[in-house]
Amino acid sequence: MPKDEDLIRLIEGECTAEEAAAIQRWVSADPERAALLRQLRTVWRLTGGSPQRWNLDAARKRLQSAGAGVDDAEPLPNAGVRAPGPARRWYLSRWPMRAAAAVFALAAGLYWAARMSPEYPDREYTTAPGQRAELSLRDGSRVLLSVDTRLRVPRDFGEATRTVELSGQAYFVVRHDAQRPFLVQTRRGVAEDLGTAFDVRAYDHESFVQVVVAEGAVALQAARAREAGPARLTLYARDRGVIDAGGTVRRSPLVTVDDYVAWTRGALVFHNAPVDSVVAELRRWYDVDLRVETASLGTEPITITFTMESAGEAIAALAKVLDAEIARSNGVVRLAPRRSRVRSQEK
Repeated sequence: MPKDEDLIRLIEGECTAEEAAAIQRWVSADPERAALLRQLRTVWRLTGGSPQRWNLDAARKRLQSAGAGVDDAEPLPNAGVRAPGPARRWYLSRWPMRAAAAVFALAAGLYWAARMSPEYPDREYTTAPGQRAELSLRDGSRVLLSVDTRLRVPRDFGEATRTVELSGQAYFVVRHDAQRPFLVQTRRGVAEDLGTAFDVRAYDHESFVQVVVAEGAVALQAARAREAGPARLTLYARDRGVIDAGGTVRRSPLVTVDDYVAWTRGALVFHNAPVDSVVAELRRWYDVDLRVETASLGTEPITITFTMESAGEAIAALAKVLDAEIARSNGVVRLAPRRSRVRSQEK
């Protein structure tokens, strides 16, 4: 077990690579240790860099108002999307070591007091357009958040059930626990883990919710039933389930899972997709104001894969497929028919 001063040196960034790796292995072995280390980081930041007498209740309120737990989410490295920005690092002044034990004890007290307090807030994790993030939940499950996504984790997560609320897209690798079901709630239905890794797509502006199972099984339940079709299905590996606007759940077996979860590797794959849906995804993925004259370029579905790191490369690839010209003005990128094509049509 690391000493208090080892944890402080880790937070200050003064550990060697070997020491940091050893401490991280110790922390990763228990979600409670990870939570405690995050609390210690936050308390250290809030102290302002000088020893002081501690008021536990006042410090807890400061901790909550500052958004405790934000260090749960770490940005992914740039992998075909706009980099979400450099990882944060605290540059802290050294305290006398006699204060270290007090800070560590305070962090533990804050952590348990906050968990027992009815005022302990829900946690919400968000990514902006062009950003992704990876986070670890306190049950040991892992979540990859796609661009323009919001995940809410209630304060009672893990007590009787493990329920999260999703708007956007996320890939879940769940630590299965039959006694505490893991549920992903969306506005159109619920996906329940039955021991698995799976992708959920549930953007508010889209008329469907999609679940693709990579491993294990998922029970997919519509929020409201419809007489025309089933409202609940069990999906297995390589199944794709969709809840439509009417509440019907449909299953497509033997799908190519890699295509649906390509975004986790920094790629976007489209097969016979409407141009409008491709454009909408590029807007989110690269955080660019892209407009396409579909009436002039045609509305036929297209097949295309994007693995480019820059928005410019991705837009150029789409323009090539559509045989379009690119025009940029005031931060807006437009794709329109080539002039030569327009002239030939006029003749």
